[in-house]
Amino acid sequence: MKLGWQIQLMLVAAGISVLVVLAVLVPASRHALIGIAPPTWKIAAEAWWRDIDVDHSVRIEMRDGVRLAASVYLPRDVPRPLGTVLVRVPYGRRAYGEAYNAGLFFPRHGYAVVVQDLRGTGDSEGELLPWRDAAEDGDATLDWITRQPWSNGKVGTFGCSALGETQLVMARHAHPAHAAMITSGSGGAVGSMQGRHGYFGLYEGGVFQLASGYGWFVQSGTKDPHAAPAKRFDMREQLRKLPLIDLMKDVRPAPNGYTDFLSTPLGDAQWERWGYLTDDDRISIPTFLMNTWGDQTVGDTLALAEYQRQHSEVAARDQRVVIAPGVHCQQEQFALPEQFGADNGVQGDTYREAYLRWFDHWLRGAGKGLADIAPYTYYMLGEQRWYEADRWPPAQATRQRWFLGSGGKANSSAGDGTLSLAAPTSALTDTLKYDPMDPVPSRGGPLCCTGDPRDVSGSVDQADVEKRADVLVYTSAPLQEDLRIAGPLRAVLTFSSDVPDTDLVARLVDVDTDGLARNIQEGALRLRYRNGSVPELLEPQRRYTVTVDMRAIAYRVSRGHRLRLDVTSSSFPRLERNLNGGDDNYRATTARVATNNLHHGPGTDAFLEMSVLGSTP
Repeated sequence: MKLGWQIQLMLVAAGISVLVVLAVLVPASRHALIGIAPPTWKIAAEAWWRDIDVDHSVRIEMRDGVRLAASVYLPRDVPRPLGTVLVRVPYGRRAYGEAYNAGLFFPRHGYAVVVQDLRGTGDSEGELLPWRDAAEDGDATLDWITRQPWSNGKVGTFGCSALGETQLVMARHAHPAHAAMITSGSGGAVGSMQGRHGYFGLYEGGVFQLASGYGWFVQSGTKDPHAAPAKRFDMREQLRKLPLIDLMKDVRPAPNGYTDFLSTPLGDAQWERWGYLTDDDRISIPTFLMNTWGDQTVGDTLALAEYQRQHSEVAARDQRVVIAPGVHCQQEQFALPEQFGADNGVQGDTYREAYLRWFDHWLRGAGKGLADIAPYTYYMLGEQRWYEADRWPPAQATRQRWFLGSGGKANSSAGDGTLSLAAPTSALTDTLKYDPMDPVPSRGGPLCCTGDPRDVSGSVDQADVEKRADVLVYTSAPLQEDLRIAGPLRAVLTFSSDVPDTDLVARLVDVDTDGLARNIQEGALRLRYRNGSVPELLEPQRRYTVTVDMRAIAYRVSRGHRLRLDVTSSSFPRLERNLNGGDDNYRATTARVATNNLHHGPGTDAFLEMSVLGSTP
C-alpha cells in the first residue's frame, strides 16, 4: 500500500512537471493544458506559474472543537501583512472552480486567500445543514485569520450562490474583522425579511421549488460528508413521485437536510436559528451585491438591498448593487459599464476590476472603491443597455396597472382574454380545471435540475403551454410605443375555488410581431399563505383578493409587441404540485382536481402592476 501511494504521488508530480514544461516551452498552450488537467493539477501548476504558495493541510478549530479544512493561498515576495479574501464552499475546496480560481486570482494582486470547506462538507468535520452553523463557524474562522502573521486583520468575503449566502448569514454577527463582502446570486439568505419567506431560495409564495431544491439536496445536502453518493436514478421520474417527503429515501438514504427544509413551516423560529435573515437584521458591512434577472432569488436580492438601504446607515452609504442579464451566477459573462474598468474584450475582466477596486479600498485603504457609481446598476433586457438608479424601483419610475378582461373564455392563447390600461366594464369569470396529475409543464424562467436536457432556463417560447385549457391567457393590443419596465412585478387577482387550497402561477410574456411568446418573469402563490406565513385554508367558492409576487425585472417591450399575462395553477417540475387537499402537501399522496375561478370587472381587483420608465433619457 505504501508503495502504491508513492507511485501515485510520483505520477501526479510527473504529470504536473509535464504541464509546467509544456507551458514554459509553448506559452500559448498554457491555458489549454491547464484547462484539461484535473483541478488539483491545475491548482499546483497555476500556483507555480503565478508565484503563489498553497497549503491544503490547514485545519481550523471551531468553538465546539469541530475542525474545518482550509487551503491557504499566499503570494510570494509580497510585503506583509496582507488583506485576506475568504471563500467558504460546500462543494469541495479543491474541486469547485469558483473557489480555487479565487485562490489563484486574488494573490496575484497582493491578497492572501483562505478557501474553506464548510462544516460537514469536503474534508471538514461535523454535520451540514444550510446555514445553521455558518455564522458561528465564520466568526471562529475570522478569529483564526486575524491571528496569522500574514494577516492585516481585515477580511473580505467572496462568492456566488451558497458561497454568497453564507457571507450574508455571517454578516448578521458583524465580526470586527469582516471588512467587506462581494456576494452574488445570494438572495437565498433571505428568510422572513419583508414577508418573503424565501429560505435558501427554495420557497416562492409558500411553494417549494421542487426541481432545484431536490436537485441540490440529493447531490449536496447529506449531513455527513462521507455518506455514500446518490444511486443512479431518473430525475424526471423521481420528481413525479409522491409523497415528496420520501423522495430521498430510495435514492440517497443517509440523513439529509431535504426533509428539514421541506417539513419546517413557513415563519417557524427554526429558520432564524438556521441563519436566514429577518426584518431585525441590519447589515453593517460594506456590500457589493450582484445577481441576474434569470436567478430565482433576484426578487429576494433586490428586496434585501432596498430594505438594508432604508434601515442601515452603512448600507445607505456603502452598498452597491448590480443586476445583470443571464441566469444563476452568470453575471461575469456580461460586461459591465465602462466605469467599472476598461473593457478589453474579455467580459469577465470588468467584474474582476470591480472586485479589486472594492477590496483594495476596504481591505487596504487604497482608492475609492466603487464610490463613483450609483447605488444600483441594472441591465435593461430587450434594450441591451445598462441603467443606474439611487434606489429600487428607480425614483423616476411610475406605477402602472394593466387590467384583465375577457368574455369569460380566456382559456389558452386562442381564448378571448385581454390586457388593457382601461378597466373592463363587464363583470365576468374565467375558469380553469387544475389536475395535479396533469400539471402545466415548466418552460424557461428560473428552471433548474429537471433531469430533462430539453428544459432550459431563461426566455423560452411559451406556445405549447399557452395552448392548454388550464392556462388563462390575457393579451394586450400591439403597443404604440416602447414599454420599459423597471421594478417589482405583481399580479393582484380576485379568486375563488372549490378546494381548501391550491396555487396560482402568474407569468409575464412578450409577444413579438410574429406571434412568438417569450416569458419575461413569473411568480407563484400557495393560497393558504395569501395573508402571510400562517396558513389559512380557503372556504369553497368564497372570493379572495390575493397578490402574486412575480419577482422583479428591467425589460423593454418593443413597440408593436403585445404584453401578455398567463395565469394557471402549476409549473411542474420547477414548483411542487399542490394536491389541493389542504393538508401537509409534502406528505400527501392523493390529489383532487380543482375548479379555480378568476373574477374581473367592476367591484373586483384583477390587474398586473409594474413600475415603468418614461422615454429613454
